[in-house]
Order: sequence, then structure tokens, then C-alpha cells
Amino acid sequence: MTDDERQRMMDFILQQQANFSINIQKLEERQAQFSVDMDSLRESQARTDETVQAIATQVQYIARQQEHLDEVMAVMADSQQRTDERLNALIDIVQGRNGQS
Repeated sequence: MTDDERQRMMDFILQQQANFSINIQKLEERQAQFSVDMDSLRESQARTDETVQAIATQVQYIARQQEHLDEVMAVMADSQQRTDERLNALIDIVQGRNGQS
């Protein structure tokens, strides 16, 4: 191998080493950005989890309120039916006193 060939080989190896160093630097920068992005995603996920939990709590509260309202409505419907029956009985009595059939 001539000195010129040896020099070209050394230049090639040095260029490859430089390229390798640049690529490693780029990978390290990307890895650092990836770490920042992952931290951001973790924080975002934690906030989303908290929001979902708050919504679930509110949904449970609303469901309990709805159950209570359903019970109240059933009582009111029953009371309304009894009121209607008594009103009908009163109407029958009043009409009977007035000689109506």
C-alpha cells in the first residue's frame, strides 16, 4: 500500500469517525427531546386521569340524584292518583246531593 493510499484510507476512516460522532450527537439530541416529550405526555396523562376521575365522581353523584328524583316522582305519582280518587269520590258525593246521577 502506498503512502497516498494509506493517507486516503486514514482520511476515509477519519471521515467515517466524524460522521459517526455527528450521528451519535444527533441521536443524543433526539433522545433528550424524546425524554422531554415523554415527561410532557406523562404530565398530560396525569391531568387527564384526574379529569376523568372528577367526571366519574360527578356522574356517580348525578346518578344518585336521579335515583332520588325517581323515588320522589313515584311517591308524587302515587299521591296524585290517591288525590284523583278522592276528588272523584267528592265529585260523586256532590253530584249525588244535587240530584244528579
